This record gives sequence, C-alpha cells and structure tokens, in this order.
Amino acid sequence: MKTISLRLLAVLVSLSLPLAACKKEAPDSPAGDTQAAAGASSSVDAAAAPASPKQAPDATGAKPAPPAKPFDFGTVPEASGTIPPFPYVNYPDKLHEAFQSTTDVPMDRVYVILGDQLHPLEGRVATRTFNHRNAEMSELEVRRNDENAMREMGAVKVNTVGPEDKNIIAAAGGDDYVLRKKMLLVPDLRMSYDVYLVRKGAARHWIAIMTNDSSTSLLAVEEKPFTQTIGYEGGAANAVTATGAPPTAAQPLDIDALPVTTASLPPFPYLAYPPGLHAGFQNTDKANFDAVHVIVGKTLRAVEGKVEQRSFRNRNAGMSQMAVRRNYEAAIKGMGGVKVNAVGPDDKALIAANTNQNVDEYKLRHEKMRVRDQNMSYDSYLVRTPEKNIWLVLMLNESETSLMAVEEKTMQQRVSLVTADTMRKELADKGKIALYINFDTDKATIRPDGKPTVEEIARLLKNDSGLKLAIEGHTDDSGNAARNQALSHQRAEAVVQQLVKDGIDAGRLRVAGHGASRPLADNKDEAGRARNRRVELVRI
Repeated sequence: MKTISLRLLAVLVSLSLPLAACKKEAPDSPAGDTQAAAGASSSVDAAAAPASPKQAPDATGAKPAPPAKPFDFGTVPEASGTIPPFPYVNYPDKLHEAFQSTTDVPMDRVYVILGDQLHPLEGRVATRTFNHRNAEMSELEVRRNDENAMREMGAVKVNTVGPEDKNIIAAAGGDDYVLRKKMLLVPDLRMSYDVYLVRKGAARHWIAIMTNDSSTSLLAVEEKPFTQTIGYEGGAANAVTATGAPPTAAQPLDIDALPVTTASLPPFPYLAYPPGLHAGFQNTDKANFDAVHVIVGKTLRAVEGKVEQRSFRNRNAGMSQMAVRRNYEAAIKGMGGVKVNAVGPDDKALIAANTNQNVDEYKLRHEKMRVRDQNMSYDSYLVRTPEKNIWLVLMLNESETSLMAVEEKTMQQRVSLVTADTMRKELADKGKIALYINFDTDKATIRPDGKPTVEEIARLLKNDSGLKLAIEGHTDDSGNAARNQALSHQRAEAVVQQLVKDGIDAGRLRVAGHGASRPLADNKDEAGRARNRRVELVRI
C-alpha cells in the first residue's frame, strides 16, 4: 500500500480527543509519569529529558497540584484500516525531489507533546520538510490535506498545548531552543505544532505536523524497542549480548580496586565499525606503540601501548547519536568495562593542570587526548584483565563518532645496551651522555629491562674512582610541567639510589631534574618524545 498522498479531498473533521482524556495537572517531570517508550535506557543522550522545577504553594497557602497521571492510551481508538508504509505521509505530488528534505534513521530518541506533557519516543524516526511555494500549495491547502491524511489513517490528535507552553519549556530546563530544535525537532519558531497517534494492536505510530505560512515539516516515529546492531571485532560470531551502560567507578578512583574482567575478549581493537559502513567511510589511525592521554577520575593519565582510533560519520553508518552510544556502551559493558572519568576535556581544573607554554588547550585536546571535535562528549572506560589494562574512549556528537582503544603495555627495548666503556668515551669527548633507562609509566620505578644500564654506570664509576657524575633526569612535555619536573628528579634519584646499593659512594653523585625544559627532539610524535625521556650522565 502506498503512503497517503496530501492530495486528498478537503474534509473538515475534528481530530482532537476530548480534553478530559489529555488534560493533566502541571507536571513534576517531563516524561516520568507518562508511559516511556519501549526499550528506554538510562544513558544520557543529547535529547534526554531535564527535570522540571517543583511547584511551590501559592500566596494563599494552597497545596501544589498533584502529579500528572499517566496518559490513558485506551482513550485512543484503534485504527480500523491498514497503516501505510513508514513514514506514512508522502510529499505533495508536484514537489520535485530536489526540494525534498528528508532524514530517516532506524533508531533514535525524540520527544513529542502528549496532552500537556513532554513524552519520549524511541524507534525509527524520519522527518520530511518542504517549502509550500515549491509544491505550488498554500499553507491552508497543505494543512487541510494533512488533516485528511490523518483522518484516513485513523489518527487522533493528542497534544493539548504547544511548544510555547511555559510548563513544557520548564520541563526542557527552561531552554526554548533545546526544546524546539533538539527535543521536538521543530525547524522554525513560528510553526504550529500538532501531534497525532495511530494505534494498531500493540503498535503505535506517531506523526507531528509543523507548519507556517512558508513551509511544512512532518516528524514520523514508528515506536519500537532498541536492538543491538554493532558487534565486536572479529565478525558476526562476536555478537554483543549485554544491555545497558557500563557501571561508573566510585571517585576518588582506585584502579587496583576495580574488578578484573572474566569475559572472553574479542581481538584488538575490540569494538567493530557499524555493519554496512562502507570501507571508504572508515577512518582508522593505528600504531603498534604510542602514548595517549586518557581522563581518569579528574586527572589526565599518560597511557602507552598499542593504539587504534576509529572514526566515522553517523550519517554514513545510517545511525543516530543515541543508537551509536547505546550500541557501544552495551559492547563495553559486555567486556567488563567500567567508566572511569569524572570530568570531560572542558574541565577548567584539568586544562589548567595540563597546559603550559609548550602545550596550549588545542594541543591538549586534539593531540594528547585525540578528541576530534570541540563539542564531542567524552567517556573513558577501563577493562582490567589479569595480564593488562585495556582503555576505551568513546567520543561522539550528533554528526560524528570516534572510538579509541589502547592495549597498555611497555615498549620493548629497542636500544642496544650502552656499555661502561662507551660511556667513558662519550664523557671524555663530550662531557655527557644520554641514556635510555626504562621506568614504569608516570613513575620513578626502574623496570627490570632498565637495570642492566644502571649496572654499567656502576661499573664505569668503579673503574674510575676519581670520576664524579651528575645524574640528570629529563621527560617529554606530556602533562603538567610541575609534575614533569618532579618526575624527572625522582627518576634521577632512583638511579642514584640503585648506584649506592651497588657500592658507589653517594658523595660522588649529584641529582638534578629538568622536566621537559631541555628537549633533544620535537615532542610532536612518539619518536621525539621517546628521545626526550632520558637520563643524562654529566661529568662534574
């Protein structure tokens, strides 16, 4: 059956329910007392309903009005005919396709006004917008055709107020723009607003008609529950069975107290692209070893290991922001992930602690945290396994999604051991030598693969009893300058302490830490940062 054409005979009919079926008392919340859409989630999306202010007693001391009662969908008679295919109503016959503005996503969350309350809907969502002049129709002709189309479907008008209602605006947090543009999807401030409902068995079909003297927009929603569509890396066999969002870690965060996952994990980078997303629209950046910065609690943590970042346009995947978020949240939950950030990239304290003369806010956000767009949301997750930590970062907005996976690991030693004899020659020729001693990330603990170099320093000093050395620590420019200064000094001190344990007189050694103030290379890439993270021996 074809969708209903707007070229129906003009028949004036009353489509409104009796006010008793729709009218409620002033609300306590926008949708909490109306029947929620099937499959609703607790995760916060761009259109999530803000709480409305509580009513206060008036000057006479009268009590606040009672909460609104749930809408009685039984008051909407079931349609007797066949429901036309989604999105139910066609464009006008004379409207060329070049003038048709259409959106259609299989799953999204929007709002309509039901009675005098905001009501959330989830399901397939489409909009159709056109200019009356391009359709060679007047506003009155379009309106009459819309009314007749609704009558033919058996639709019933279910809103008793419009977007300008003060209680509806209050339910949207007092922001009229967010209400109209983000929640109700009303394109223009001057548009009328009418919501129709068609019931057929357990199914509910919604149409919101918005019009003014120049244009019309129709919002169609086929209400249905959310279904998981994105799987794990590795193919269809790695389906996601979890539902809902991952748990959030208590703050202040203790990483060692988080549970170790028992899930069987998919291959790196764990989270797949959406099915059907053409390879030409998949943007992938990866490195076998790199350093990124992840928000953990309220601080920035440097994480090193295998890194892959996947980005795509939501439109190219045929998905809404809400659907993308729900899919990846469920996938991360199924891996045993826990949300670990308590602030986002816009946090003023975070920015102040991690910017300096070498790192401005742009570099911090785009190069260190790898947030692709200024207005992206940011959620970081940790999956702990017995062998390693896995960090996942989900960043998205209305148009784009970016996923970053980091399999934390130490970099394998790629520099050959510098012997005591080589150190002696460099000190004789240049007065100093740079050594690359491996420490635990963001700590002053010498790793086992760094101890042979320290042993060679001890051998150098034992072979030349008159030699005195300054042990000077250096870092890259990641993170806060004061922290880098302290870390560089602590690492130099750790080397000295180990040398003393090896029998070297502490009076022959001096400790200094220079942070990132004396780089050997540009810090813009990992190769340069690796050169700058060093311990120098300087002849005194």
